[in-house]
Amino acid sequence: MPLYTYMEYDVHSDNGYSYCIKMRGVGNKEMSKGGDYDFFEIHHNGKMILRYNPFGILYDNRYMTVNASKDYFIKVPLSNGSFALFFGGWFFGCGEAPEMIVVVVSGDKAKVVFDDNAYSYKYTSGENFSMEYVDDVEGLYDSYTVEFTENFLKPRTKYKIWREGNMLKYKSWK
Repeated sequence: MPLYTYMEYDVHSDNGYSYCIKMRGVGNKEMSKGGDYDFFEIHHNGKMILRYNPFGILYDNRYMTVNASKDYFIKVPLSNGSFALFFGGWFFGCGEAPEMIVVVVSGDKAKVVFDDNAYSYKYTSGENFSMEYVDDVEGLYDSYTVEFTENFLKPRTKYKIWREGNMLKYKSWK
């Protein structure tokens, strides 16, 4: 099947290394009106350093940023030459949260360090990046308003990813 590039983004590390992030698809020449895509690639110095096929359809990051952003990824600087990229999945409206993929990029290497379900209920961008989320959203859309109430969150395992210095940290709690 033919592969198509829907969008390309130039991204730079703090020390000036340049990368090209490509949102790609299979079979369709153009991205759907919904804005979803099949997989992504990261290129550095004209060479592909990562191609990643998720378990679901990829989408913008609205479910990771509590609708604060509809960009196709979040970039979190870690050190002068490295950063993390967060990619979001499509929400199908069932009990599973959308997919979230975290890639760490450094020099000529890119590695997926996280791929699981995540629907964020708290998000802070920028230098103090943090995200709190759940992976189970069964019943979230039972009413006309989507609210992460204390009653909704209490029985679920909650997770947090945040930037501390030049690292991403992770924890979970009930």
